[in-house]
Amino acid sequence: MRYNLIKKVFLMLLLLTVTPVSSQAAAEKVTVGIVPFQIHSRTDAREQGQRVVSMMGEALEKGGVKVVFIEKKSFNGDFSTKNLRAVGVRRGVDYLIQGGIFLAGEKISMDAGMINIFQDKPKVSFYSEAKAAENLFTAVDKLADAVIGEIFQKKIITAIHLKGNRRIETDAVLRIIETREGDLFDPASLSRDLKKVFRMGYFDDVRIKKSQADSGVEITFEVKEKSSVRRVKLAGNRVYEAQEIRDVLRTNTGSILNIFKLDADVVRIESLYKEKNYHNCRVNYEITKLDNNQADILFKMEEGKKLRVEKISFEGNKTFSDKQLKKIIKTDEKGFFYWITSSGDLDTGKLDQDLFRLQSFYKNNGFVDSRVSDPQVDYEESRITIKFKIQEGLQYTLAGVEFKGDLILSPQETMAKIKIKEGDLYSRKQLREDVISLTDLYSDKGFANADIAPSIDRDMENHKVSVTFIIKKGNPVYFNRILITGNTKTRDKVIRRQLKVYEQELYSMSNIQRGVNNLRRIDYFENVDVKTSPGDEPDTMDLHLSVTEKATGAFSFGGGYSSEDQLFGMVSITERNFFGTGQTIALKAEISGSANRFTLSYTEPWLFDIPLSAGIDLYNWDKEYDYYDKDSRGGAVRLGYEIFDYTHVGIRYGYEDFTITNVDEAYTDVRDGHYLTSSLTASLGYDSKNAFFNPTRGSEHIISIEYAGGPLGGEIEFVKYIAETGWYFPLFWKFTGFLHGKTGFLDDHTTSSIDIDYERFYLGGMNSVRGYDWQDIYAGDDDDDKKRGGEKMIQFNGEITFPIYEKVKLVGVLFYDTGDVFRTDEDIVLKDLYSSCGAGFRWYSPMGPIRIEYGRVLNGNEYETGTGKWEFSMGAAF
Repeated sequence: MRYNLIKKVFLMLLLLTVTPVSSQAAAEKVTVGIVPFQIHSRTDAREQGQRVVSMMGEALEKGGVKVVFIEKKSFNGDFSTKNLRAVGVRRGVDYLIQGGIFLAGEKISMDAGMINIFQDKPKVSFYSEAKAAENLFTAVDKLADAVIGEIFQKKIITAIHLKGNRRIETDAVLRIIETREGDLFDPASLSRDLKKVFRMGYFDDVRIKKSQADSGVEITFEVKEKSSVRRVKLAGNRVYEAQEIRDVLRTNTGSILNIFKLDADVVRIESLYKEKNYHNCRVNYEITKLDNNQADILFKMEEGKKLRVEKISFEGNKTFSDKQLKKIIKTDEKGFFYWITSSGDLDTGKLDQDLFRLQSFYKNNGFVDSRVSDPQVDYEESRITIKFKIQEGLQYTLAGVEFKGDLILSPQETMAKIKIKEGDLYSRKQLREDVISLTDLYSDKGFANADIAPSIDRDMENHKVSVTFIIKKGNPVYFNRILITGNTKTRDKVIRRQLKVYEQELYSMSNIQRGVNNLRRIDYFENVDVKTSPGDEPDTMDLHLSVTEKATGAFSFGGGYSSEDQLFGMVSITERNFFGTGQTIALKAEISGSANRFTLSYTEPWLFDIPLSAGIDLYNWDKEYDYYDKDSRGGAVRLGYEIFDYTHVGIRYGYEDFTITNVDEAYTDVRDGHYLTSSLTASLGYDSKNAFFNPTRGSEHIISIEYAGGPLGGEIEFVKYIAETGWYFPLFWKFTGFLHGKTGFLDDHTTSSIDIDYERFYLGGMNSVRGYDWQDIYAGDDDDDKKRGGEKMIQFNGEITFPIYEKVKLVGVLFYDTGDVFRTDEDIVLKDLYSSCGAGFRWYSPMGPIRIEYGRVLNGNEYETGTGKWEFSMGAAF
């Protein structure tokens, strides 16, 4: 008995101490007991009820409370408040929740009551509903938030309002805040939302107000909108037009007045001025408030003076003078004619490149360890100064060159392929170029993966560098596949026959380049791109050839004026890649005041799939010469064969049936009559020009012999020899030089009454010696009134062409022409040739080439020196 009494007293003391301990624990972690909810439904919904209770527990735990699930049997059927508190004490919970779930169709209603176990307070009721099962999670969260708000004395936010906005939409503001209706009132979260709204830049002031509601609190964001911009004004701008400045501004009429944007606009305007070297420009703005919450903005520019580079200096340069180094860089000092030449203008992009130019210059002149610091640019009140700091180091010369590894040529032959030599100054640029040369050498022999690595050994005491090329040639590489893409019209075989590489053949870089050049020369493609990739088998490579086709068919018409034909009109239809086969077909009609010519021609460049070209020409040509008319019909059959790269032989048979009428016998020996010419022409030609129009390098040469009459028949008998050469070569920048020479000889054997003056040589006009009229240079006759061509001819032309507007293919030309014609019994004398010089323009227009050129007579013999003439032609090839 005594023992039981002691035990009871101990338990009572323990029970009395439970309450404060539990209260202390509650302060740290509140515990909530949940009694299974009563289900009210016409169907069995126990599973759904358990789900709601489980979701309720998870939501409460996320809110920071501990959840204990208490079974109904713990209450022994007694759910009175007294018994609920007693069970709660035994289970160690601070609050106890019980409730019911009502299901009516898809609608789910939940109500719950919560009692405080340790405080004698009335039960607190909560309610929530979900219109359908998919909304259940939100409804349970809402119920849990209400419980947590009651436990921690936090209120639920029942509504969020925006007040004071007139232009800015309410949704635009509410969309960026994180607080939502149904959330617990959280001052820290609202403070973050206030900052977000203010950072939008649309408001001068943002405040948050809280008001009590029946079931929580309502939050109101009170805003004061910034003014809208009515007008943006500019003042003080002279260098830039107003629109040029407005184009860089982000503040414009109708936008919200934003101080941050205005500050950014100031920076943009100042940057714009710095582009033109107005580095002392200062920009400010003024805001003028207006009625209706509007404002005008005035940007005021103090442009200052344009600064130019007046001094460029170098520090640390001992080997090269300032003058030498200034020639290396592109940035220059202000000169006497700066307003014309723009000298002294500072281009920061160009200045950055100058740093690399100086570094490369030193390293290419033996200074292996040289260093050039970033340029120091000082913007003074009236000028700009630039200083480069240089550490030259030691200057090295080349002690020797060796080759180690896999040599495919002897050391002497390999040495001949590079340019660096013993005793030269060490040059990093030349070393790189020699590595490329050796790589190309090995690539042309099939070693596409050859590794050429230069090793440099420095002798610092003697200031010398030894270079050793370590060569690993690897295995020979063969072409696996040649893959062609982009050709929707041109047949593969038309492209492949221009290539100089073949599948299963040894790799060759030079042959790849030759093939690409051939494809560009046939002028079927806008672009030709070549890439390589490893093949399916070891030591093989796939060649990927991508082309972009261009229009090869043309319908053109037009007209113009030339010295030879006066006014003329032309219409032509040409297809240079007929059905993608590479064949050319052309129909052309030319009508002028002195001639009518109709021509039909067809050319197959690869007859029988070999480089044998074949063609046929048919024409009808009525021509009014100065002293007679010639009406002719004829045609020709052509064959040509490429015997070497760029070299071809050709043979042409021509047949012409013509009539001579309206002869003015006072001025020519030609006679009226009907005649026939049957001739055979053999030619040997070479053409390596890099472009059809305005080539910049390459050459073109042709020698031809035409034989007429004899066994070929016809009344006309002669042999005509012509040799012509032309050379294109780059000069400097984009200037191109062109030298052209032509000579001819006619051996006349015609025994009929006709004088074949039309086969003799004349000069003068746009395509021979400019500044003279067409056929103004002739051999003369015993009778000074008669014009007679010569049996001998010599002609020289020199030109310099340069681009004026590359995008539209407009070029300028400077020229010098000279030449003369001679009779059979005269010697060719080069001393007193007719000569002229001049300038002009050439434009490869959509209607065909256009030439406008002026020639001035330099040595005209019987012509007055200093005279000249403009010449214009359109549609004729040149």
